[in-house]
Amino acid sequence: MSSEDKHKHLIEQVKSGKANDAVIKALVKNGWKSFPSIERGLHLRIESAGVATFVFQYSYNGKKKRMTLGTYGKRPDGMPLVDARSAIAEERALVKSGKDPLAEKNRAQRSEFKTVDDLAQDWLKDNAKRLKYPGIPHRIYTQEIKPIIGGLLIDDIGGLDIRKVLMFVKSRKKEERPTIANDTLGFLKQLFDHGITLSVTDKNPATSFKVKHAGGTERSRDRAASMEEWKTIFSVMRHNQAHFCRENYLAIAMILVLGVRKGEMISLRWDEIDLDKKVWFLTKEKAKNNHAIDIPLPPLVIEWLKELKTRAYSSEYVFPSRRASKRRGYISDDTLNHALTNLFGKKTGKLKSSTGDVLGEAGIEYFVIHDIRRSTRTIMSKNKVRGEVAEKAINHVKKGVEGIYNRDAFFEERVEAHEGLAKLVGGIV
Repeated sequence: MSSEDKHKHLIEQVKSGKANDAVIKALVKNGWKSFPSIERGLHLRIESAGVATFVFQYSYNGKKKRMTLGTYGKRPDGMPLVDARSAIAEERALVKSGKDPLAEKNRAQRSEFKTVDDLAQDWLKDNAKRLKYPGIPHRIYTQEIKPIIGGLLIDDIGGLDIRKVLMFVKSRKKEERPTIANDTLGFLKQLFDHGITLSVTDKNPATSFKVKHAGGTERSRDRAASMEEWKTIFSVMRHNQAHFCRENYLAIAMILVLGVRKGEMISLRWDEIDLDKKVWFLTKEKAKNNHAIDIPLPPLVIEWLKELKTRAYSSEYVFPSRRASKRRGYISDDTLNHALTNLFGKKTGKLKSSTGDVLGEAGIEYFVIHDIRRSTRTIMSKNKVRGEVAEKAINHVKKGVEGIYNRDAFFEERVEAHEGLAKLVGGIV
């Protein structure tokens, strides 16, 4: 008997009033894609062999509607026929009383969002699906927003609460953080817009706030450590090996030589590197600016990578996570930031510096990981590397420059540029 004939035979049993769990099980197992009626208002949507859902079909205000009741299967994860019949009895009672079951279901779901943190968790899950770097809003929410308003009821949040969050951001660190403050305001607006979209709230208390209320106009950073400074920086790092591990040391050195972004470096996988061809194939999906590039690897970097291969054991990542993590297999976004900040005597999270300001005492002006690429660009210029080659070397793409979007543009020139920089760095690491 064909699948279609078997389906028709089983449907005849349903029509004759012999619908039971054994018949439903046989229908689902047979897998003929269909939408048969089991009894008044109760349908079974069969998607494929073994996959089906119970659906309640009803009329409300003259319009036909459908509502999924549950996936067919055994308890506790599935819904057997007896449970579907109990569920549809409740939904029929709602219709009879003049209520729309779908509207009541949505209202029940909305009631799950009571506090700001309830809403934030749903917003962060949505970000994880849509954003290339969901860790940024997650970090801002966890560190800057949640401590102040996470536990408050959504409907109780007003302008004073938003201002309190922004004041907390400004006071949490000694140094000014205009970018963090502005990002926090932006994410607050997105968070409450998400609530409006879900009909959880009808207002966005952050809407009226502008950049001037947060961090103000951000000034472009221009910090670019010189080679003489880098000689001191690497020396301080070596003398503090107990607080600045070898993996962090090599990561900083490679960022300086290759001019890549921190996120691109720490998420580097071994299958993205060809040690024989001496090339790192950075895909557009991994590149922060969405532009793929083939990065030439100087012999010195190859040596570092071979050492890191040994240190990484069997991990697929060059810089594997140092703690058991289900979220990802490589080190945290904050690992290098915190390690460097510690050497400047600053707190990292709730922890005080374990070294004191050893870099400051050595005469080094404060800088952050992102500033390292600026050093790369500046040193290449001093090495007389052509501007367009140096820009491509750090994957800084300018529109309108012919051929600059090619991932192998100026490849030979970049080989020379990176090797020239590697020779300088090799003498001080």
